[in-house]
Amino acid sequence: MVRFRITGGELKPEIEMSSSGTILELKERIYELWNVEVARQTLFFDATELENDRTIESYEFQPFETLGLVVTPLSGDPKFDILVKSSTAEDCIRVRETQKVADLRRKIERRWGILAQKITLLSHSIEMNDDHLLSAYYVNRDSIVEVKVSIESR
Repeated sequence: MVRFRITGGELKPEIEMSSSGTILELKERIYELWNVEVARQTLFFDATELENDRTIESYEFQPFETLGLVVTPLSGDPKFDILVKSSTAEDCIRVRETQKVADLRRKIERRWGILAQKITLLSHSIEMNDDHLLSAYYVNRDSIVEVKVSIESR
């Protein structure tokens, strides 16, 4: 078994794979976990692009390795729907992966009537930073973004 830390965005997921598996199977696992389409993924180890048809063991990785993930942007920068949900509400919102997290926060503010500064957004349980693009958190078609609302006690 080889454990991989995947870098490239703001999320740093870890995946464990059998050394007999292929790079394509690793990409399919990334798709299952973070909804990043296989065709949009390019994985690198150091400066070497990993080939889909090669096995993990053919690269002679150590038991724990860090791989870089580059996600090809969607052609034409299209809008798509994501689900935003809190403990009390959920809503579909149209976004572009090139929009900043702050833009999504403002859309939620307008729709839900909650001040943006009271909203915390999370992707895969990681707090999202306003200055980053949604793509840095692998937000794409059909993604779910968790909304936490801070309420001041009286």
